[in-house]
Amino acid sequence: MADAQAASLSDTARVRIVSIPGSLSQPRNAVVVLPSGYHASARRYPVLYLLHGYGGGHRNWMDRTNLLAYTARLPLIVVMPDAGNSWYANSAARPEERFEDYVAKDVPAFADQHFRTLTFREARYVAGLSMGGYGALKLGLKYPARFSLAGSFSGAPLAARDTFPSLAAIFGPAGSASRAENDLLALVRDVRVPDPSYFYIDSGNADRLLVSNREFVQAISARPLAYEYHEVPGAHSWEFWNRRLPVFLALVEERIARLPAGRD
Repeated sequence: MADAQAASLSDTARVRIVSIPGSLSQPRNAVVVLPSGYHASARRYPVLYLLHGYGGGHRNWMDRTNLLAYTARLPLIVVMPDAGNSWYANSAARPEERFEDYVAKDVPAFADQHFRTLTFREARYVAGLSMGGYGALKLGLKYPARFSLAGSFSGAPLAARDTFPSLAAIFGPAGSASRAENDLLALVRDVRVPDPSYFYIDSGNADRLLVSNREFVQAISARPLAYEYHEVPGAHSWEFWNRRLPVFLALVEERIARLPAGRD
């Protein structure tokens, strides 16, 4: 399955490894998967920004899922940046490490400059697993003008409310302004935009984060936000994420089919 994809990572015409500078102390690598036929046309394509989990990196989705096969027939660019264990946040303790700005702004700007992308919000999507699910939901809530669709696989939506000491360096102390800026429940409560992102959320029924996802869904259901929630058999595992990825990609494909023709 994924082993065959990993072996071809460096030699397939669809895959690029790039180094992306931005709001960080140093550039970070990313994997870019191009659609089939990209090199034979001048067409511009929508983009999915796919985020890794805690302890992971930019190669995870390529190495551990059937991503290449799932996207082979889709007119879609997939960008997978490396954000370390940042929780996709602008670090409270290290102001030179602004991972939220990096993923929300710098990575899309790089993609738009170096690849033939569609740059309007209806053609931009973000999704991730676990920590990356938290990051995708946060970007959808805070940057709806940039991302029209945000997807979370087994996400950790209440991470900014946890009291682990390691999170204080990232989100700041409890009760701080930086905590509030990363608190998804607070962001849901304060949504005021006329055209918010659409949210896809799923969780396995044996996932340790199931209760957190239920609480987030309860909060989002009380606000004027469109979403879908899938609670299905599974655990916090790559088997689950590999199984759910094509479900989300089907939603992406539906949105691509509705994109206006001739708009760059």
